[in-house]
Amino acid sequence: MTLSVPPSPTALEIVFKRIVERKAVRAEATLQADIRQFLLDADLNLGEQDLLDPVLEAQVGDGTGHRIDIEMGATVIEVKKDISRPKIRKEAVAQLAKYVRARTEQRERRHVGILTDGADWRAYTLVNNELNEVNHFDARERSVKALNLVRWLEGVLATSEGAAPTPDAIAIRLGADSVAHSIDKAVLAALYEENKSLPTVQLKRDLWSRLLRSALGAQFEDSDDLFIEHTLLVNTASIIAHAVMGIDVKDTPPASLVNGQLFTQARISGVVESDFFGWPLEVEGGEGFVQICLVASPASTGQGSSTTY
Repeated sequence: MTLSVPPSPTALEIVFKRIVERKAVRAEATLQADIRQFLLDADLNLGEQDLLDPVLEAQVGDGTGHRIDIEMGATVIEVKKDISRPKIRKEAVAQLAKYVRARTEQRERRHVGILTDGADWRAYTLVNNELNEVNHFDARERSVKALNLVRWLEGVLATSEGAAPTPDAIAIRLGADSVAHSIDKAVLAALYEENKSLPTVQLKRDLWSRLLRSALGAQFEDSDDLFIEHTLLVNTASIIAHAVMGIDVKDTPPASLVNGQLFTQARISGVVESDFFGWPLEVEGGEGFVQICLVASPASTGQGSSTTY
């Protein structure tokens, strides 16, 4: 009889096991170091010499002397020993909000925040200058493994590249349950709420509603939430379409990406065209949403993207 020997755990799995354990005797500095190591060991396109190398205890630079626990690229991570208590979590979110606001103002680009104790991971983004929780990952669930946390982090950090565009890869990085989708939808929803009374936005919203009602009848649910989801889906698909054609979306004007001007010039029709979902370009902050949220998200290619299509 041959006994099978289970494979030895990888370095990533060993660190993962350490960080998800809430031990009263564990120091925050130890947890910070373990999380930093996990980020470097994971397949997140990070390295010791990389520009996005996680930085421990980075100065905020706002004159307060406060230090960010871990920082990488456009992501700020606040680490606490245990955030299961509401009071501690509330105080930590307030602290994280200051850091995210400071980095957003200093670098004039969107920053996101993560609050974690190693077991509980929460992603936040600024909406109308208030820090909103947009996604939550519980690393203690029985079926969760190190790779699940890596995939969740990809949606926040948006640093890995070259993933094959399989249905699973797209769902993980861009699907309705992904962090990237949660962040982008929260920002887009706030943009719509601020501008939904504008005549041009109202017109496109009404035309969209009429078209789908005529096509789907009673099955159509006429809601702002669905309109926002549809807008995000179509604009993300438009950017992916440009990337598929080898177009550098980071150097392409947002209006061209959404309205498909390059496709029109190339006499390619039916791929990306002007429609109901170009309304973000007609409101203040809309071009910034396309450029910062969508182009810098997993939908784009090159440095800082999660998926190359």
